[in-house]
Amino acid sequence: MATKIMISAQQTRLDRETVEEYRGNGWWAGATLGGLLTDAAQRFGDRVAVRQYSVSDGLRAEVSYAELKQRSDVVASALTSLGVGQGDVVAVMLPNWAEYAELIFGILDAGGIYTGVPIAYGPHEVAAILRRSKAKVLVVPERWRKNDTLRMARTLRAELPSLRTVVVLGGHEGTLEGGELDWPDFRGLAGAEPDVTVSANDLCYLGFTSGTSGEPKGAMHTHETLMIGLTTEARHLGLSADKPFKQLVGSPVGHHTGFHWGVLMNAFVGGTAVYLDRWDPGFAASLIEQEAVTGMFAAPTFFQDLLRTPLSKDSAPAFDLAVLAGAPVPRQLAQDGRDRLGVYVCPAWGMTEVGICISAAPDLGERVQATDGVAVPPSEARVVDREGRPLPSGEVGHLQVRGPHTFLGYYDRPDATAEAFDAEGWFSTGDNASIDDQGLVSLTGRTRDIIIRGGENIPVTAVESVVFTHPAVEHVAIVGYPDERLGERACAFVSLHAGETLTLPEIHEFLIGRGLSKHYLPERLEILDELPITLSGKIQKFKLRELLANA
Repeated sequence: MATKIMISAQQTRLDRETVEEYRGNGWWAGATLGGLLTDAAQRFGDRVAVRQYSVSDGLRAEVSYAELKQRSDVVASALTSLGVGQGDVVAVMLPNWAEYAELIFGILDAGGIYTGVPIAYGPHEVAAILRRSKAKVLVVPERWRKNDTLRMARTLRAELPSLRTVVVLGGHEGTLEGGELDWPDFRGLAGAEPDVTVSANDLCYLGFTSGTSGEPKGAMHTHETLMIGLTTEARHLGLSADKPFKQLVGSPVGHHTGFHWGVLMNAFVGGTAVYLDRWDPGFAASLIEQEAVTGMFAAPTFFQDLLRTPLSKDSAPAFDLAVLAGAPVPRQLAQDGRDRLGVYVCPAWGMTEVGICISAAPDLGERVQATDGVAVPPSEARVVDREGRPLPSGEVGHLQVRGPHTFLGYYDRPDATAEAFDAEGWFSTGDNASIDDQGLVSLTGRTRDIIIRGGENIPVTAVESVVFTHPAVEHVAIVGYPDERLGERACAFVSLHAGETLTLPEIHEFLIGRGLSKHYLPERLEILDELPITLSGKIQKFKLRELLANA
C-alpha cells in the first residue's frame, strides 16, 4: 500500500502517485483561492461583489470587488497582529453579512484555515467544532435573534485554552472583557502585511459535517481541492465572467453551500451575491424581482417555498437557474419550476467532503432532470455492493465517488479517514443510488435511512417524490419505525398547504393511482404544522425518528 502524504501534520488520503496524476492532468494547477479575489478586483473593481439585505431592515451594505479586496487585506493584517499564522484556524459564526466574504479571504491570505459555524448552533455543537479545530479566533455577533452569542462565546473561551480571541461584530452593549475585540478595534490592529507564502496545497478550509450521527467531523480541503471544484462546476453549468451572474444567497455562508457558491464561486465568475440574513420566502421573492437575480443554489425546500409566493416568469424574467442539492429533489420540481418561473431546475448531489460532483446541466436535455445528474468530469462515480464490488448499470448499491475535488480526510480523525476511503481512493458517501448505462445517477436515499420491510428495500426517495406531487402536500419525509413481524414499516411525515386535509387511505389511493407498488405504501401518516429543517434546508429525519420513538 502506498504511503499516505501528511499535510499540516494531518494524515490524508493522498499518496504521491495520486498527487502526480492530479498535477499532470492539470486538475491541480497551483492556484490559490486568494487569487480569485485579486483577479476579480483587477478585472471588475467597480462591480458590486456583495449586496447584503436584512429581512427586518432592508438593504444594509454594498461592497464592490475593489472594496472587498481592500477590506480583506485589512482583515489579513489584523489577524497576523493577533498571532494567526500558517495553519491556524479562525472560526466565523455570523449570519449572511457582507463582512463574511472579507473575513474568509482575509483568513486565507493570512495563511490561516477557515471554518464556518452555523449561526443557529448551540453551545454543544459550537464547542465540538472549536475543540476539534483548535480555533485561535472566533468571530461572532453580540446577539442573533434570540441567541446571546457573545455570552456563549465567553463561556466557551473559558473552557478552551486554544481559543484566544473573540471578535464581536454588529455593535455591543456594555464593556468587552479581556481577549475580546469589537470590529473597529480589530480592524485597527492592521499594520504590516502577513509574512507568509500561501501554497495551493495548504490546508485552508475545515467543513464540519452536521454531526447528526455523532460529533461533527472536519472535512479537510486545500486550495487545490476547492479550485478544481469551482472550475469544473462553472464549466458544467455554463457559468463565466462573460455572462451576467447574480445569485440569491439564502443558504447560510456558515454552511458549505453558502461558502462555496456565495463566496468562492461568486468571485470565480465575477458575479454579484445578494445575501439574505435569514430565509424568508416572501422577502426572497421580492429580492429576486428587485435585483434581477439570475440564479440560486440551495436545498430543494428553499425553491419549494418560492413556488408558493407570487413570483412568476413575468415578474422575474432574468431568473433562469436553480441548482438544488443537499437533499432529495422531488422530480415534479423540474416541471413546476419551468411552468411557474421559467427556471431550469438543476438537480445535483454533493457533500461538504466533495462539493457538487454529480449534477444535471441545461445542455444535457430533459431526461437528466428526472435523475440527479451525471458525474461532473473529472469526477468519477460508481455503485457497489456491501462487499465493495462494482454493480452493473441500473442496480442499486452504495454510491462512491473519487477525484481531485475530494477532501483529504477528517481533521485529527485518521480513524474516520481510513474508514471513509478504500484502497483505490473511492470515498463512501453514505448514499444509495443507481447509475444507468448513460451515466445518469439516481439517488434512492441515505444508507442509514433505508427502510427494509419484510426483507424488501423501500426506495425512500422515490416514494417521497411521488407523495410530494399530492396537491395537499407541502413537505414530506418518510422514515422507518420498528415492527416485530416485518422488522420495519414506513411512516410518512407531511406538512400540508393551508386549509388542506389528508388521510392515510387518501394517500394510499393517490400513490396507487400514480403506479406505486403496494409494497411501498407508507403504513402510518403523521401530519405536522411544519417539518424540522436545518438552516441549510435539510429535513432533520433524526428528529422525526425521535417523535416516533416517543409516541
